[in-house]
Amino acid sequence: MKLKIFNICFVLTLFGCIQDVEYKITKIQDKTIEVSEEEDSLINAIILPYKDSIETEMNEVLTYTNTILNKGKPEGTLGNFVTDLCLNYANADICIMNNGGLRTSIHIGEITRGKIYELMPFENELVVLKLNKKDFNEMIQHIIEKGGEPFSGFKLKVNNEKTEIVTPFSFKEKEYIKVLTSDYLANKKEFFKGKKQEKTGLKLRDVIIDYCSKKDTIDIKLDNRFTIKNEK
Repeated sequence: MKLKIFNICFVLTLFGCIQDVEYKITKIQDKTIEVSEEEDSLINAIILPYKDSIETEMNEVLTYTNTILNKGKPEGTLGNFVTDLCLNYANADICIMNNGGLRTSIHIGEITRGKIYELMPFENELVVLKLNKKDFNEMIQHIIEKGGEPFSGFKLKVNNEKTEIVTPFSFKEKEYIKVLTSDYLANKKEFFKGKKQEKTGLKLRDVIIDYCSKKDTIDIKLDNRFTIKNEK
């Protein structure tokens, strides 16, 4: 390894009893020196068992997927997969996540534990919030303005300026609905602001891993839960 060393010379100018000091750079010299350092065998011996253990754990095959899981707008197989499975782990009517939080696609074949860490490297926790009809409509508008975000528990159809929401619940029958999301989104989105968060104690990544470990094969398809048509 080579390092470049810089020698910088300054000119110091004093002005009588004045306290201010002026510095001027007059010359810059540099030279390259060779740095040779052998690996510390003792440190390597200490690290190796942990390194091997981590690699073994990350390479563990959890399940298989018959389809590519990727982000998409207005709908993606990856978003459908994550939001659908999350509803199995909390008492909630719907689930919403964000495409930006899903960090990688999952290709056809084996899904390893390490791949889920790539997909969800953050320590996000699942939380449940209560939304009234007004807040829910603001959330729907957010999804539309984004051109699609991962969600589960309802269907959304947009035709020009007409919006149709198909839900298994009705605000005529209940004052609010329960929404499952990540603590990150719960603290960021305006329609969640000021809402009490019911913490599940479950990390989003751990939930995905647990779900995958209990499935022999995953087969996710688009189901038209969000469609956009701009007819003239």
